[in-house]
Amino acid sequence: MGHDLRVAWRMILSHRWFSAAVVTTLALGIGVNTMVFTLVNAVLFKPVAVRGGSRLVTISQRSLTQGDGSMRLSLPALHDYRSQASSLEALEATSAEEGVLSERGNPPQSYSMQRATSGIFEMLHIPPVLGRGFLPGDDRPGAPPVLLLGYGVWKERYGSSPAVIGRAVRVNEQPATIIGVMPDGFKFPVNSEMWMPLAPTPKLEQRDNRALTVFAMLKPGVSAQQASVELNAIAHRLAIQYPTTDKDLTVLVETFHQHYNGGSVRVIFLLMLAAVGFVLLVACANVANMMLSRALGRQREMSIRAALGASRWRVVRQVLIESVLLSVLGGVLGLGLAMMGVHWFDLSTRVVRPYWIQFTMDYPVFGYFAGLCIASGLLFGIAPALHSSRVELNEVLKEGARSVGKHRGGRFSSVLVVFQFALTLVLLSGAGIFVHSLLQNLSANRSVPARQLMTARIDFPEVRYKDTDSRQRFYDQLLPRLRALPGVTHVAIVSSLPGLGSGRREVEIEHSVVDVKAKRPQAALIAQSPGYFDSIHLPLLLGRDFDDTDGTANHRSAILTRECADHFWPGQTAIGKRFRFYDDDKQPGDWITVVGVTANLVQDLNEKDPRPLLFVPFRQEGWNGMALVVESSVDPATGVRAAVQNLDQELPLREVSMLTEAVEQREWFLQVITKVFLGFALIALLMASVGLYAVIAHATGSRTQEIGVRMALGANTHNIMMLVMKRGLWQIAAGLALGIGAAFPVTRFMASLPIGVSPSDPAVFVVVAVVLASVGLFACWLPARKAAALDPVKAIRYE
Repeated sequence: MGHDLRVAWRMILSHRWFSAAVVTTLALGIGVNTMVFTLVNAVLFKPVAVRGGSRLVTISQRSLTQGDGSMRLSLPALHDYRSQASSLEALEATSAEEGVLSERGNPPQSYSMQRATSGIFEMLHIPPVLGRGFLPGDDRPGAPPVLLLGYGVWKERYGSSPAVIGRAVRVNEQPATIIGVMPDGFKFPVNSEMWMPLAPTPKLEQRDNRALTVFAMLKPGVSAQQASVELNAIAHRLAIQYPTTDKDLTVLVETFHQHYNGGSVRVIFLLMLAAVGFVLLVACANVANMMLSRALGRQREMSIRAALGASRWRVVRQVLIESVLLSVLGGVLGLGLAMMGVHWFDLSTRVVRPYWIQFTMDYPVFGYFAGLCIASGLLFGIAPALHSSRVELNEVLKEGARSVGKHRGGRFSSVLVVFQFALTLVLLSGAGIFVHSLLQNLSANRSVPARQLMTARIDFPEVRYKDTDSRQRFYDQLLPRLRALPGVTHVAIVSSLPGLGSGRREVEIEHSVVDVKAKRPQAALIAQSPGYFDSIHLPLLLGRDFDDTDGTANHRSAILTRECADHFWPGQTAIGKRFRFYDDDKQPGDWITVVGVTANLVQDLNEKDPRPLLFVPFRQEGWNGMALVVESSVDPATGVRAAVQNLDQELPLREVSMLTEAVEQREWFLQVITKVFLGFALIALLMASVGLYAVIAHATGSRTQEIGVRMALGANTHNIMMLVMKRGLWQIAAGLALGIGAAFPVTRFMASLPIGVSPSDPAVFVVVAVVLASVGLFACWLPARKAAALDPVKAIRYE
């Protein structure tokens, strides 16, 4: 073995340029695979970075009769499972809400907050870096309210001052005392910034109020499956004890990753892993072609080895060791590329990803990397090794290495090139779908002046703004002040911004009653103020805009998009028609009259089958959380903040940004994945093109004498170029045909997944095929041009 390693190393050094090409190709293939496995491992498999993180699970419920969606737990159910379960070391719960932190001398600011049971930090073994955590009495009724700050809040709002401990503040307009600061980077469970004790209330004590997200630490040696069996036995007993609220409920025990990183996130990362698998196959096919070409040139060497007594296994082993050594060298370079890629992905997602996902390389990643290096070396080395071991000694010594085996090797090389082009086309088609979907989403609602629209959300504290009238009075004072700001042309409020989703309601069309509730149509619902259509430049096609009387008693009104009007009243004029909403309890509301029809608007960028969209006056719905929409020629953020603070000093503005930024934030994941898939596809395209060029160039070199004779007999430049390119052209055609056949089902599968991509578009396949064919033709043209420029005399004498 040591002798074989030394020989392999000498061969690598003696063919430096060939070895460099192999190592570079493998570095790309192994590097992107290691990068993506690092990401997949962090998102789907690596335990949460707390003591006993592999035993941390989530507990949820599922109804056997109401679909597959999971439900949270009620506080009484939490107490029942905590007292009866023996497989759990701890059982704690949280409830998410927005926390407005205010105090004298500091403007109010909204943070993501969790109400948590007192043992939550003890279960996670995460103590504060300053002050203390929750004590058992902190979550009892009547206990003084206390607050734990996240490290970022402490640093940004209080300048990392230790004097913050014991400071009296107000959270959602209720007094509280700061008792501690959590460590840097800790944001349990999902990017939380503040924590308060979860004190029982009469509402929380109701068994049908399932408001808690529950976490548990399994006892050592207990699996999630074992805990699930025990908790479901408890659920069965509770169903008998409380048939009204707990009937047909089962318990679902999931790991952290299963609960938070399932669905589309899991699908995306597994798709990435499959895509880089394709890249590695293209790389191995490319290197196998290169190794096979060199094996044809080493026939004399291998024949002499066999004549001196080397067995076929010894020859195979020598070539495989050389292949694995090249793969290891490529892997070392690829590891550096992988680290750079992981760092880029980490920076691209740091703001929005859950805090517990850490893109770092650990033992499983390095084990995967080592296995990949060895497996890749064996994969691309086996065919050249077997070819080299089939020695025909007499023919080699009699005819020379160049002529022997070229037909055997040439056919297999052609198959590898076809395979490369087919895989590359599949990758390019997948990347094309992502690019097409991203461009469609970002270019939706082109008439909306997103770059001139500042947006911000206002959430009213229910203590002081208990009803729609009080909120309407606030807006009646705020909107005129905003319109008076310099540069402002339009101002309105809306429940959801264009492209960022909507509410949803069941509707009943007058004179078209549907008896079966399951078949009652649904509509997407937007609440707004008068002037919203002018703010987003959405033209009114029929009827009128809302006025100040719309939404009041006996003046229930709505405006529909053209698609919505055609959906509910095809072939009719929608103006004057009536419908009504059904609430969550399936009770009908008042009849609503259609007063206008607008142009169409894409309200949810990621919804494949959007529901009919309609608009109602804010007075009519009176939602709490609304967004300001301010069209201005200058940045109005400072003036908007001042206007809000002048009306209510404890009311913060949230999510202040331009509409373009809000849309891009919504599409961040699709943007990142598009770049990743496009990068993979371009790498595969480069390798496939280089592989085709290498095969054609090698085949042309082996036919130099033949080309010289043809030229001497009168063949012109066109004849020679077509002779050389003919082989590459049929390889390109075969690869495109095979690739399109595989790409159609792959892209249809991707479009069916809940990841926000559009169905496959024939234009994507046309563009991809043209790009791939063009690059392939260029790769064929280069050696053909070189062959056509040969000197016939020198070519005939070529050996």
